[in-house]
Order: sequence, then structure tokens, then C-alpha cells
Amino acid sequence: MRVWAILALLITLAFLPVLLNPIPGLADLPNHIARHHVMFHHGSGGMLDHYFDVQWRWIGNLGVDLPVMLLMQWLDAETATRAAVSFIAPLTAAAILLLSRVAHGRISASAMLALPLVFHQAYMYGFVNYCLSVALALLVFAAYLARPPETVRGALLFALAALLVWTAHLGGWAVLLVVAGCAELVRVRGLRDIAASARRLLPLALPLVPLLMWRGASGGPAFSYSDQHLLWGKFMSFAAVLKGWSRYPDLAMTGAIGVLALLAFAWAGGRRADARLLAAGLGISFLSVIMPTKVLGSWGADFRLAPVGVILVLLSITPAAQPRRERLLFAAGALLFAVRVVGISASWHRAGTVLEQRLRILDDVPRGSRMGFIAVHSDCRTPWVLNPDRKLPGLVIPRRDAFTNTMFKVDGSDLMTIRDPGDRARWFDLSEDVEAVCPAGKVDQAALAERVRDMANDDFQTIWIWGVAADRIDLPPGYRVMEAKGNDVLIGRSTQHRPHQPGRS
Repeated sequence: MRVWAILALLITLAFLPVLLNPIPGLADLPNHIARHHVMFHHGSGGMLDHYFDVQWRWIGNLGVDLPVMLLMQWLDAETATRAAVSFIAPLTAAAILLLSRVAHGRISASAMLALPLVFHQAYMYGFVNYCLSVALALLVFAAYLARPPETVRGALLFALAALLVWTAHLGGWAVLLVVAGCAELVRVRGLRDIAASARRLLPLALPLVPLLMWRGASGGPAFSYSDQHLLWGKFMSFAAVLKGWSRYPDLAMTGAIGVLALLAFAWAGGRRADARLLAAGLGISFLSVIMPTKVLGSWGADFRLAPVGVILVLLSITPAAQPRRERLLFAAGALLFAVRVVGISASWHRAGTVLEQRLRILDDVPRGSRMGFIAVHSDCRTPWVLNPDRKLPGLVIPRRDAFTNTMFKVDGSDLMTIRDPGDRARWFDLSEDVEAVCPAGKVDQAALAERVRDMANDDFQTIWIWGVAADRIDLPPGYRVMEAKGNDVLIGRSTQHRPHQPGRS
């Protein structure tokens, strides 16, 4: 009973980082909140109907969107999105514990070592639909290992479960197929086994039907690799699997998990790894290595898989033969998880106080207007800490019903699209960035001035510029500084706002 109480406590702890912080530190979350606000209120005749269109259809990227639409019957977009996202980490933790129980007949210490990876790099980026789908995929995989589909009823249930995982995100369904396929592979001893495995796996392939319907209508590029430091990037997918909280604690925790895993393996005794979980983990890790950086519009498709592979390899380690050693590893893993939860919660709380102060700049943005955002970089290094600084202005959509240029554009996966052809071609995610002059590490003043002019010419009534002081901004004709707080500057037109009309020439 005491062990189950501890496990319930650990799952409950996984809720805290999101629930305790009004602005969680997930990098992409403000954009998801903005999309949910637009999607729920579309067609109501509000001001955002001038800027955005929503075309609902069944695609493999609706994981958090659907529950948020339900919750928004009673809650605003920010609260509803936080509530839905808060379940991702606990569901992942529950899947880890369930897989351990199914594989080893008990919750092993190796499951505790895997728990800190609940808050992995892809989660910290805020890939919420994907992360929810992976949690669901691991839960379905645990059920598959416990009772694979041998009857018509079982096949139907797993087919429906696969459709649920696919609807959450295509990536989670791909994970489910690979891990189930690898688990079946270790059982194959002859042709008869191959036929039996194929029969059991067939229900999981049902989402191929909606996938072909969805992607057949998409004209976006299917695959692309990163053009810089490809091999180094693949290595960092695993070395930086916990990236996002703080560089040295993340790396130290990754190293500690690695050392404890080796110790657990050395202490396991007898059968040292569950072959099904080990094969599944190695299969996902290999897929991460060969996977292109961008797949069907989803960036980071390769490094998103690395945490899943590591989790499964850790879970494959059998309990130590000596109970004392097992308890020691169990406690060490649980402590690492608690440290990660508390550390992330505390850092998000500190950052959230600053973010809320910065968001007060939105009070000066006219409702229903067009607000441009420019993130000015002066550092040539890739940041380790992942935070919503660059996507924060997306909250102008739910808070001021205004248009901004930080929203995602993923060909074939856009339920929400920008109405104006000019905006759709130019003013979307990444248009906010003015990169530094490298290797000098200086602000690119010429690029900044050009971006400000372009936004002024494209009828942005206000422009939020982050990263430089007000005296380093060349104001376009007719604009003035409306507010300046440190490196957050809001400039705007002196003339009264007129609603923007889509399709302008």
C-alpha cells in the first residue's frame, strides 16, 4: 500500500509545473492558446474573423485541441489550454509505470529512472499534441504487451485506440507502430510466427485510411534534413534529451540517470533486460537517428523520438536481484524526478512573474488591430533554456483579439489559416526573428530597420520590439514610442486605428 501511495504522489507531482504557473514555460504554448481562442470563437462575427479562417477536418494533429474546445464551454482559452496540457506529464508517468508493471510484474527501479524524462526536450518545446499522443501510445503499448489482440473484439478495441493516438498526433501513432512491431519481432521464430505477428499488428494500421485522405490533400514538402551539423544534431538529440530547464542541472541529471542505469543493469542479475522493451527502445532510437529533421510539416521529428527510445531502454532493465539494491535505485530515481519537478516549477514561477509584467504592454494595443512582433537577437549561441519569450506576443490574440505574426504555418496541418494572402505568405512564425550578426554577436541594425519598415508598410498599427532599447529603433514616419520598459518597446501610429481589411492591394 505504501508503494502505491508513493506512485500516486509521483503522478500527482507531474501536474504541478503547469497547474502552478499561469504562464507555463513551454516554448510554443502561447501559440497554442492563441489558436484555441481563434478556433473556438470562429464564425461568431468577432474581430478575429477578419484575420483568420478555420476549417475543421479530421487530421492527425488534434490532441490538445479537442479537449480544449470542450473545456472552453466554461473556461477561457488560457485556462482551458493549461488544464488540458497539465495532463500530459501525468499520463506519460502513468504509462511508464504501467509498462514496467506489465514487463516485470512490478514497478521496477528502472521505471523511477525513466520518470524524469517525462519532462523531456520535446515537452519543454511545447509540442503538446505530439507529447499527448506519445503518452497515449505508450499506454496502448502497455495494453498490447499485457493482452495483444487475439480476438475480433480485441482487434476492434486496438484499432479504435490506434485511431485515438493518430488523431492526437501522427507522430504518436508512428511510435506505437514501431514499438509494437519491434516487440513482435523478438517473438518471431518462423514463418508461422510472422503471420501471427502481422495479424496482431494489423488493427494498429487502421489510421492509414484517414492518413491517406489527409495527406493526399496536402501539397507541402514531405521530408527535409537539417542543413547544418547533422551528425552533431543527432548526437545532441540524446545528450540533450532533458534540455529546456537549465543547462548544468539538465546535463547533470542526464549523466546521473546514465550512471544509475548502468548500476541497475549490473545489479539486475539473471535475465538482464526485457527483450520486448529493449527492442522497442532501440528501434525508436534508430528511427531517431535516420529520421529527417522535418517530416510532413513537423519540425524536430528526429529529436522528438529520442526521449521515447531512452525511456523504453531504461524500462527494459529488470529489477535487481537483491531487494536492498532495488530500493536504493528506486529512491534515487524518485528523488531525481522530484528534483526535476520542483526545479522546473520554481524556474517557471520566477520567469512567469517577469512574463506577466512584460505582457502589460498589450494593454496599449487597440482591440482588433494588427500588432507586429520583432525578436532582436544579439547572441550567436543556441539557447539551452526553452521559454515562451519569442511566442509570448501570441497572447495578444486571446487578450486583445488582435492579429500578430508569430503564429504557426504548417502546410497540410493548418485548421486555422490566415485570411489575407499577403499575410499568409509573409507574416507567420519565424517572421519575428532578426538574427544577430555572427560571429561578432551584435544586433543587425539594418535588418531591424528593414523589418520595422516592412511592418509599417503592411499596416501594423503597433509593433512590439523585444531585444533592444528604444533609442536604437528607427521610427517609421507617423510612428511614436508608446511604451518602453527595458528591452521591450511598443511603437505605434499616432493616427486612430482603422480595422484592417483582408485582401488589401
